Amino acid sequence: MDAAIQVPTRQFSSDEFERMGDLGILPKCAELIYGEVQDKTGRGTPHTWTYEQYLALSHAGILAEDERTELLDGKIVSMTPVGHRHVYIVDNLVALLGPWAPGRAILRVQSPVRFNTVDAPQPDVTLLRLHPDRYRSREAGPWDALLMVEVADSSVVRDREIKGPMYARAAVPEFWLVDVNRGSVVVHMNPVAGEYTSVREYSHRDAWNSPALDGRSVQVEEVLGPE
Repeated sequence: MDAAIQVPTRQFSSDEFERMGDLGILPKCAELIYGEVQDKTGRGTPHTWTYEQYLALSHAGILAEDERTELLDGKIVSMTPVGHRHVYIVDNLVALLGPWAPGRAILRVQSPVRFNTVDAPQPDVTLLRLHPDRYRSREAGPWDALLMVEVADSSVVRDREIKGPMYARAAVPEFWLVDVNRGSVVVHMNPVAGEYTSVREYSHRDAWNSPALDGRSVQVEEVLGPE
């Protein structure tokens, strides 16, 4: 993760930290400094959370079921609250992709995708390749993704500078960044050597052909609503 980009990480109370120790979630060398879990052996460096530890915090109820967090580069990042425009656009995306998906893909909304041991981003919308048991037997990974969509207002820098490059490195074939404030959709395609080689921004009255949707033409208004 780019150290220059500040992201709000989850802060923990002393009671939560004590419970982590009692449950064996953390190594004995960990300590709590101003709400941040740090590793003593690393001279007070922030603890790098693994996906297994992240799940353990959830199972223990330390991370609440309805708490909006995601695991990015070993950091438990607090996701920004969503406003009504964000919710409206996610609803539009579901209305767009939901009728197309049956028999072609699995549509997930605001669900985590495990990338590796320290990354489990939670896109606003994901289209996954069909799977015999709908991923009941295993977690979905980025190699299963056809499309990932982030709807960004206050989180636009994080989504563009952290999550976008993460999706490119994982070779997610298509990534849409919906910029609520600019009123645009930035479409990323063709990841090569960890970078998207095709990045185009579309505004109202524009359209593009989406490979993830078998070449279907997508109108910006279908995502953003009327101008």
